[in-house]
Amino acid sequence: MPTPPERAAGVVLAAGLGIVAWASGRKPLHAVGTTWDAELRIDAPTPHLGAHLLMDRGVHPCTARISRALGTRDGWWDIGGLALRIPGEGSRGGPADVLFATTGTGRLTRHLLRPVGRATARPLTTLLPTRAAGHSVTLLAQPVHRPTDADGTVRDYEVAVSVDRGPWEVVGLLQLHADLPDSTTRFDPIVNELEGTSAPAWVIAVREPAYRWARRLGSRRLRGGRARPH
Repeated sequence: MPTPPERAAGVVLAAGLGIVAWASGRKPLHAVGTTWDAELRIDAPTPHLGAHLLMDRGVHPCTARISRALGTRDGWWDIGGLALRIPGEGSRGGPADVLFATTGTGRLTRHLLRPVGRATARPLTTLLPTRAAGHSVTLLAQPVHRPTDADGTVRDYEVAVSVDRGPWEVVGLLQLHADLPDSTTRFDPIVNELEGTSAPAWVIAVREPAYRWARRLGSRRLRGGRARPH
């Protein structure tokens, strides 16, 4: 069960993000981005973890969205974000959402946000650990090629897994293909959890209230017709 400090942290974060959503009429974080048709290829499965996505070799069509947390201009310091929606990999056959943010890659720094000039030029991790088969698991998306687009977008990322804060083990490759109209989909790794994984209680306590309050206040603002263009 989450402790009172963990609940308090969730309430404070939720209130802050909710205020931003109400004031701006849009999502409080990662409001503007680019959406891509993508594929996630698993080459080195880790069946011992019990996570459905990582059980077998295979190619998984998915949708990827690249964004900047605060929406600053490209080249300015910001937290880069990479969101994946993978059909059929969530509980009961639904979609799974996996969110990455720019961080370090060390045992400690993989859990610390890192401002960058370009959203996809540096390593991104899932930041907060999840649980799988009794282990703590973190995922990494590592850019493997120079940017191929004029805006600096990287198309290929090695995907790696760390178990119990151990070394990174590469399991596959994420490739971005055709760009799509930017999606208004709200990615939620708690609601659309990867099958075979479960977020620790303290992660839910911190994260879910923020998602819930931001959605409610942002939706109310948009229904009121006062949303600002962007």
